[in-house]
Amino acid sequence: MSAWYVRKEGSPEVLALPTAVEVLTGLRDGNFLPTDEVKGPTDATWRAIEVHPTFAEAAEYIDPPPPEVADDTHLDMNPLIDVCLVLLIFFILTITYASIERALDVPPDTADEKGAPQKIDFKDIKDRIFKVVVKMDGERPVIKIEGKEVTQDQVFTEMQNIINTTTRKEMLLDIDKDVPWGVETAILDAAKGNKVHNIINNQRK
Repeated sequence: MSAWYVRKEGSPEVLALPTAVEVLTGLRDGNFLPTDEVKGPTDATWRAIEVHPTFAEAAEYIDPPPPEVADDTHLDMNPLIDVCLVLLIFFILTITYASIERALDVPPDTADEKGAPQKIDFKDIKDRIFKVVVKMDGERPVIKIEGKEVTQDQVFTEMQNIINTTTRKEMLLDIDKDVPWGVETAILDAAKGNKVHNIINNQRK
């Protein structure tokens, strides 16, 4: 029995139809495109439906398929994700820098001459500063505020009492080189918490 064969252009998959009427019906219904290939019972080669003598006239009246319409509801999230990652990195770096700045309160260089540190006469500033001395007694750091020994937990309260009852709003910190950094950081935090106007930090000896 003779048959008509239809396939997509260059496709190995072939659809067999019993008559040319079936091919024409599929073309009109949109099941086939004019560019699809057809091969009849007497055809030696494949030809596009639109150029086949049997269907060429009918193919002229077939409207081309409508173009694909872009989906306006689609939201590309990639730019938003990129912005969020940049903000995340920025916040991480900002928090890290703030933590380092809080832990290491390095006084500015106020040298009168290059290479020569400024000399401070304690008599000239004793009316406006209170002195904090931190030394090591074996393995234990000893903290003295104006000669009074206090524990690390009492530093904030003792500073607060001095600031509230005297005119001393600045601090001179004399700290030994062997004192742990955590102790120095706690003292500096207490000074900042009491809004000490200025902190004079002697070099670790």
